[in-house]
Amino acid sequence: MEWSHPPQEDDPHKDHTLYWRNTQGGLLEREFFWREHQQWLANAGYMLRPRYQQDWEPSWLKSNKVYSRCEDGKFPIRSSIMDATRISDGRIVIVKKVEKSYTPWEEDVIRFLSTEPLASDPRNHSIPVYDVLQSPLDDNITFLVMPYLTRIHKHKYATVGEALECFRQLFEGLQFMHHQLVAHCDINLVNVLMDPIPLLSEVPHPRDSNRSYDFKRKVKQHTRTERPTRYYIIDFGLSRKFSPGEKLIAPVSYGGDKSVPEYKDPSRRVSNPFAIDVYCLGSMIREWFVDKSRSLDFLKTLVDDMTCKVPEERLTIDEAFNRFEELRSSLSERTLRSRFVYWNEFLPGRMYRACRHVVRTVKYIRRGLPALPTPPAVPQHSLPS
Repeated sequence: MEWSHPPQEDDPHKDHTLYWRNTQGGLLEREFFWREHQQWLANAGYMLRPRYQQDWEPSWLKSNKVYSRCEDGKFPIRSSIMDATRISDGRIVIVKKVEKSYTPWEEDVIRFLSTEPLASDPRNHSIPVYDVLQSPLDDNITFLVMPYLTRIHKHKYATVGEALECFRQLFEGLQFMHHQLVAHCDINLVNVLMDPIPLLSEVPHPRDSNRSYDFKRKVKQHTRTERPTRYYIIDFGLSRKFSPGEKLIAPVSYGGDKSVPEYKDPSRRVSNPFAIDVYCLGSMIREWFVDKSRSLDFLKTLVDDMTCKVPEERLTIDEAFNRFEELRSSLSERTLRSRFVYWNEFLPGRMYRACRHVVRTVKYIRRGLPALPTPPAVPQHSLPS
């Protein structure tokens, strides 16, 4: 691989990345937005990966590796999301590009939930915002700086109790949001994330959850029983905040879950977004957990009632959470500690995991680890006033 038109070494304005626009492994069109903001973000305290710096030269030129196996050969899945290192403390964060004309309420809603006293409430599972920055190149674009989180299903659950703790936090977080008169309007698997630490040995790379952020090491995974984690609800692009006394209806916003009955009714131009939230949470639990496991049959009636086709007959979040807590409290410790069995497990693997689970469980009981691994309450980072 060679430079198509290599920059002259004595050119003080050379920009190597421009010569990799159409080269295998080079910047995609959607990435140039981030390269153009790289220096400004660094000045604001957030350093993007080497791939987006103006003096970037692909590492695979010297190592002779395939570009896809190099850290700087990885491109983002979503053009609006970028990871960065906070220069002040080395913390890995996420920077989200928000187009205000496209999602006009997003910044206001997430600011509201990230401001005291809501920010430090342990029931608040909305992703906190560390910083809000205005693009110097486009008045329509704002950057939200938030914690670096990972997908909740990328790392398998070891016990029924681990899965139930995940659900408990999501019920709690959605209930808290609804009590603040905020409807999320887009609850689905990609908008529910978890803190990778301490479950993982270190922060993983955004494009490969098995590799370290610098791509030099393999990430080690613990169980959630050993290292309880916290779950968050993200992406408030479709969210709506209501005022006390205001009628709780809004124009239908089409979120990621296409099975919502309100989306399929052409005569329904307005709806109760809080009822849609309950449907989407139940639908997500059913599709990604109950239907993929042999261990959660006891939740089927609850998720059926949460996903009732008639919105007026659907459970409210308070009713759903109360039902969930009653179910959870009725389960024995043996059930909570039982192995979370996936439907797609092959027999040899299932036998191995069953034996390993018995050994692990004995160790966990001896260490006094609870069957429902609840993480310690951590203070959230509120926005400066």
